[in-house]
Amino acid sequence: MTEDTSMNTTDDFVTVNRIVFPTEGVAEVSALYVDTGAGDGSQPGADYEINGRRSITVYAHRRISLSTYFNAFPASYWQRWTSVRSVRLIVTLRGQGLLSVYKSSARGRASAVASQQFDDETVSFDLPVLSFVDGGNYWFDIACAQSEATLESAEWQVAAPEAKAPGTVSVGITTYNRPSYCLNQLLTIGADTDIAGVLDTVYVIDQGTDLVEDQPRFGEAAEQLGEHLSVLRQANLGGSGGFSRAMLETLTEGRSDYVLLLDDDAISEPEAIMRAVRFADFATVPTIVGGGMLHLDERSVLYTQGEVWDTRKSWMSASGESEYDHDFAEDTLRETPELHRRLAADFNGWWMCLIPTHILRDIGLSLPVFLKFDDIEYSLRAAQSGYPTVCLPGVAVWHMAWHDKDPTRTWEEYFIHRNRVITGLLRSPVPRGGYLPLHSFLGDVKLLFMLQYSTVRLRHQALRDAFAGPDALPGWLATKQGDARRLRADYVDATVVEDFSTLPPVRRSSRVMLGAVRRPTNPVAAVVLALRVAVRQLFIRESEGSHRNPERIIAAPDITWWRFADIDSALVTSPDGVGVAWYQRDRSAMRRFLFDSVRLNMRLARRWARLAEEYGREAPKITSPEQWRSIFAGDVTTTK
Repeated sequence: MTEDTSMNTTDDFVTVNRIVFPTEGVAEVSALYVDTGAGDGSQPGADYEINGRRSITVYAHRRISLSTYFNAFPASYWQRWTSVRSVRLIVTLRGQGLLSVYKSSARGRASAVASQQFDDETVSFDLPVLSFVDGGNYWFDIACAQSEATLESAEWQVAAPEAKAPGTVSVGITTYNRPSYCLNQLLTIGADTDIAGVLDTVYVIDQGTDLVEDQPRFGEAAEQLGEHLSVLRQANLGGSGGFSRAMLETLTEGRSDYVLLLDDDAISEPEAIMRAVRFADFATVPTIVGGGMLHLDERSVLYTQGEVWDTRKSWMSASGESEYDHDFAEDTLRETPELHRRLAADFNGWWMCLIPTHILRDIGLSLPVFLKFDDIEYSLRAAQSGYPTVCLPGVAVWHMAWHDKDPTRTWEEYFIHRNRVITGLLRSPVPRGGYLPLHSFLGDVKLLFMLQYSTVRLRHQALRDAFAGPDALPGWLATKQGDARRLRADYVDATVVEDFSTLPPVRRSSRVMLGAVRRPTNPVAAVVLALRVAVRQLFIRESEGSHRNPERIIAAPDITWWRFADIDSALVTSPDGVGVAWYQRDRSAMRRFLFDSVRLNMRLARRWARLAEEYGREAPKITSPEQWRSIFAGDVTTTK
């Protein structure tokens, strides 16, 4: 990688955001970069032509706006979390036209703040960052009359801080048997020379057997990154083990101000790396800077731009009035007032998350929990020490979407449930866990209604292991995934059959009672139907024919508890569409698991205070760099 001179200061100003454009897959992602006012993003080439990463030509009699996810300047976040109170916009243009600068309010209303006719020149504007406490962005539009014009480059700059050098970052990518995804991530980072000035080392923590280094184009990635690339192999210790290794290596090397955690199955917008680093440079206190998640298979869809933690039930939700899965191709940023609000964030997923090394030294590394909730717990832990998390607009990756996954039907549910409880014990101030024990019990009931006995078995083991206390966690890192897989393997609902010809035909054998079952449309109807299902599953013996022939086929998107209310078995499509699992009602299993659920969740509520004290006391030890060095050295004894 060559040295990036554009990162340097100009007249004592530092570039913090560049205007960028996509060079591949333009039609899919255009709405994230350019707004033509059409509102549907369907014809990205009708008004302009993208010339490269930083240049765009606007056709005659056309207008474009950069009020977009990647190209608006998030002024509200800069005002709230940094000491910056003025920003400079510098735009280099060729041809003739009109450049207009706009700002938005927290209500999403736009107003013009400056404009200038241009003719083959560089124009600049100094703009105050003073009226954005609740929300708002800056952006600019380009309009052409009789001839086309070209935006050569544009960037947002802020005054350089006194006596503080720009920060640098090490990138940590954890991968497990996704070598092609990981390699694409390396190639994307290595090809963008603009971020060379902020990059120290890219650590690839390869925990798999199908290695990144064995990929055909690995040599190309290694040549691009040169001395910046370090590939480390270790046993599969999950995301928490892989990311903690990157954290530890960054601390040990001692060069970087930050470590940036990236998932292997994500595609980066490389400009986002520089933006995250520069924002963290100017933050008034050490700040975790997170990135949004865009769907890899629907590239214009933003999964989330900030999430908050509900301490009453230890679960997450979208921040403020924002919603999950916002499609910018359907509703542009200008048409979405709630995304002009400054959104609070309690945590950020580790699909892309920048953490100052100062925080690592102060509060330690990840919890040794293999995967799930390690990112949530870390930000909540940091917040208790005075370090906020900011999910910064314009910083994001494209990541594999959740909508084709159902973790309740995989071994991952063990880690989700156990680690949710552990996170609650560590970070929830609500007595007896608030709604969590009840929420946990009702979750079991719902799964039992759907005949998912393997999942309930995992959830109960998760609670038993949480009761074992924090000292057991390090020893389980390398073994619990295998244990969870084996635990559910004995249940028919966990067995996916790919060849339909090996299955008997669908044939109804159970009796229809009290009429046809329909989707409940209100809470009262839902409770009445749930009682009906509970009575049936607890007291009425399952039909013998239901074990000889499935009674219904249920597609993966349609799986819900009420569809099982009047049958004793069903073929249920797997979330990935590969095959089906034959769910079969078992009255004895229902009774046993329901009893265990009541007992375990009541025990969780009763023992909450004592467990919370134990986890709080031991957490600093098991998240310390010293503990993680022992784990990586293999000096931790497995606890049964």
